[in-house]
Amino acid sequence: MIQTVNGKIDAKDLGITMCHEHFIIDLSKVRGEDDSTLQDTKLMLKEVEKLKALGCQAVVEVTANDMGRDVIKLREISKAAGLHIIASTGFYLAPYHPKWLQESTIEDLKALFKKEITEGIEGTGIKAGIIGEVATSKNKILQTEEKVLRAAARASKELDCAVSTHCDMGTMGNEQVELMLSEGAHPDKLILGHIDLVSDILYHKGILEKGVNLAFDTIGKTKYLTDEKRADHLFALLDAGYEDHLLLSQDVSRKSYLCSYGGKGYTAVLGYFIDLLKERGISKPQLDKMLIHNPARILDRAC
Repeated sequence: MIQTVNGKIDAKDLGITMCHEHFIIDLSKVRGEDDSTLQDTKLMLKEVEKLKALGCQAVVEVTANDMGRDVIKLREISKAAGLHIIASTGFYLAPYHPKWLQESTIEDLKALFKKEITEGIEGTGIKAGIIGEVATSKNKILQTEEKVLRAAARASKELDCAVSTHCDMGTMGNEQVELMLSEGAHPDKLILGHIDLVSDILYHKGILEKGVNLAFDTIGKTKYLTDEKRADHLFALLDAGYEDHLLLSQDVSRKSYLCSYGGKGYTAVLGYFIDLLKERGISKPQLDKMLIHNPARILDRAC
């Protein structure tokens, strides 16, 4: 079963899934600007309906506890759009961590994650269906980030729950995997995010060889890397036999990314990136694995 903001669903009913998105988020306290604040449910519903019209049926919403998470708003969007939304429990990069986290133990954090998965989030009764977006900084893992990752791995091991990570600019993927596997996490429950920001197939393959899952989840963010190059990388990984461990998404987290503000919003993957993959000979069964079967398998747990 998969836990959504509206209750549990059978994994076979999940459908086409974006593995890493934000509908309600507020990073303004750290970033010092308003672009990274998405709080208007009417605006977001308008954007989400464009995604739904392209055939998407589910979204993993990875806004963590310290990123302006609001699961009540997520449930409102889910019901209005007719879209499965999986909410998250977790903590983001170190600058966003609350002060009390400095003094918390790994076991304290593990207990919080388990509570939000099994009992509900902040008295709402809405349960998290994934641990995320737990993060490491660019080229380093800070002390509280390590603590969060270890807690996430321990909770994942005990609850058979998936973990979605933030690899800042695609870095520290191997280190994240080694750390979480050392705590007993099952590799197939780990989704490493933003790996597509690194243009290095050997790096990708090295991580995949550990049995974890990679998210090509910054589709449409072409100031970092062209989508054509991302499509080339995916083709190479699929050709190498990793089709069971790849997922897709856009990671929309700013107003300026939205269609309403002139961006591609949540439409990049299904709106045109899939066509780039088809042009390279990627088959429908392979697309279905990345969009449907892989997310369903990873998120599924006996709950």
